[in-house]
Amino acid sequence: WMMNNTDNAMVDTDHTLKRLHRLADACAYNFGEAARGGDEFLGTGADLEPSTLLHAYRSGVFPWFAADEPICWWSPKERCVMVPSAFKPSKSLMRTAKKQSWTITINQAFRQVISACSQPRSYTDDTWIHAEMIAAYDQLHQLSAASSIEVWAGSPHTSELIGGLYGVNIGAIFCGESMFHRKTDASKIAFWALMYFAKRTGIELIDCQMPNSHLLSLGADTMPKAKFLDMLACLVTTPCIGINGARQPITTQALLIDDI
Repeated sequence: WMMNNTDNAMVDTDHTLKRLHRLADACAYNFGEAARGGDEFLGTGADLEPSTLLHAYRSGVFPWFAADEPICWWSPKERCVMVPSAFKPSKSLMRTAKKQSWTITINQAFRQVISACSQPRSYTDDTWIHAEMIAAYDQLHQLSAASSIEVWAGSPHTSELIGGLYGVNIGAIFCGESMFHRKTDASKIAFWALMYFAKRTGIELIDCQMPNSHLLSLGADTMPKAKFLDMLACLVTTPCIGINGARQPITTQALLIDDI
């Protein structure tokens, strides 16, 4: 895949980043001080307006709550993170990429991806991605602050959407929110594609928020909160093309030819 007119893309990116920070500056709440404290659960309240979410994410804070609960804000003591260049796909995942003729796209079906991520899992009927959250992140997507990666069984839109992920991209950090799969390994392929595109668009760190066995199996690691927040302060002000700059679809086979 190719990036069209990189110089213009960087100018647009810098303008977008400044606009996002202006929005965050207008937030009526201050998450920064609370995030630096020792607690993981910071409290309830506030709202899910774009300015609030942008300020929260650049402060290392994210919302996580059920539909029947007040808005809850979190900043884990140990942050689950992934450096894109450190990602090493397993042999079985490489076999999947070689065997399948799946297509990977960026921002072609954001609402479909977040809706798929909101569906109950085999181990629980509960979901924290409810209508209020979907509407809030859709607003961030319209502002070019939230992006999705889609995995299609064949051609985009004319075949089944079988996997994907979405998250928030501010500067040189991508904060992953959720992923889903309808075919074995499709969410892992989406995660691999995130690493592939991140290396090519200037994203230096993937914030996976809370550690779990699935993320750790993909090569994610944990980082103390203080170190993460120090890195975050720099990364959110670093202009880069970002996930939104990767516009051309790729096949799973392209992931295997990764020489960056």
